[in-house]
Order: sequence, then C-alpha cells, then structure tokens
Amino acid sequence: MRNSISLFILALFCNITFAQMESYPKGGYANLQEVFDKTPSSEFNVEIERRSKGKIKMVAGNDYQLNPIDKLVKNKFLKNELYAYSDGSILLLNCKKYEIQFWYSKIEAENDNYFVFRAGLPSNFERYGLEASNLPYMFGGIISGISAAKRALIRLPYILDKKSEEVYIVSEEDILEYIGDNKDLKEKYVNEPQKGDVDILMRYLIEWVNSSN
Repeated sequence: MRNSISLFILALFCNITFAQMESYPKGGYANLQEVFDKTPSSEFNVEIERRSKGKIKMVAGNDYQLNPIDKLVKNKFLKNELYAYSDGSILLLNCKKYEIQFWYSKIEAENDNYFVFRAGLPSNFERYGLEASNLPYMFGGIISGISAAKRALIRLPYILDKKSEEVYIVSEEDILEYIGDNKDLKEKYVNEPQKGDVDILMRYLIEWVNSSN
C-alpha cells in the first residue's frame, strides 16, 4: 500500500512538473514570433549536445550545442542565425541573439508573460546594466577571485519578457520586483539565508512563474 501511494505521488509530481512547460513542435524557429505561434519554419535533423564542463572551460559558451546531421544545414547557421530549436520536448534559446555568449540554453519554465532560463555571463555587460567591478559581490560572490575557465561555468538566472521581448538578469537585488506580487513566496524568499545563490534564485523564479500559469 505504501509503495502504491509513493508511486501515485511521484506520478502526480511528474505530471505537475511537465505541465509547467508548453509543448513546442519539433523544428527550428527563426524568431520569437514563431515561438509564440509554435510554428517552426525549418525542419531538419540535428543532434542536441549537452556540452561538457571541459569544453565550456576551454571555449566558454552555454550548455547546449546543435550539431548538424543534414548536410544542407550549416554549423554557422545553427550557431549564429537560428533563434530557437525544439526537439518536441525541450525548447532551446540561442543566447547569442541576446549577447549572452553563444550556443543555447534550455527554457526551464514559462507562463503567459515570461520565459525563465539560466545562461552564462553576458558578453555585453552594459546591455544588462552591470559593471564588471560589481559582479564579484553579486550572486553570493561566486564570481570573485576565480579563473577565466571557472567563470565560463558560471550560470546566472535570466528572464525573457514576452511583451517587451527583452531579456533581463535577475539578481538578489531585483528578484522581489518579479515575485513580490506573490506574498507567500516573497516571505519565504526574504527568510532565505543565501538569497544570492543562483539555484535559490532560479527555484523562486520557476515557482513564481509556474504559480502564474
């Protein structure tokens, strides 16, 4: 009986988790509007590679890489021109479009207003209102005093505003601007001992976005 209850709870949790992300048809999306419309304009076969830490340390970039299987699809197109790609189960956003290094990040949650994802340090700090001198003191100090190779592995929380079509970094200094309308969630976050931890920031952003679905 206990095993049956455990299996039921697990199945319920999985259903709730997977319900948070919309389903996107398999294919390549040329722009954000195609993502909104769920109408990929390109159909081709690619391999989705989860990039290793060693590769990221060596050349930087984000966590997912698309490798062409069809000969007509060029690596340069996948890296620089394609906006997003879905294999039918996950949606990958080309971060180069938003000057967040290169290659793709996975959308981890969404609602009618936002996509939530994590990606590397921005290539253009000014675009995100950041000063390099302030970075070591943000996000729990994870950027302080580390090598370039380790900096390449850092992942920060980002939100893509569907209305403005802009991307924003969410730090401990401004997360309450987003989740503040959820009083229970705000209270829980305020009592967190490690408010700048990236995993904690992501957890609250995802919970907030999912609660708005």
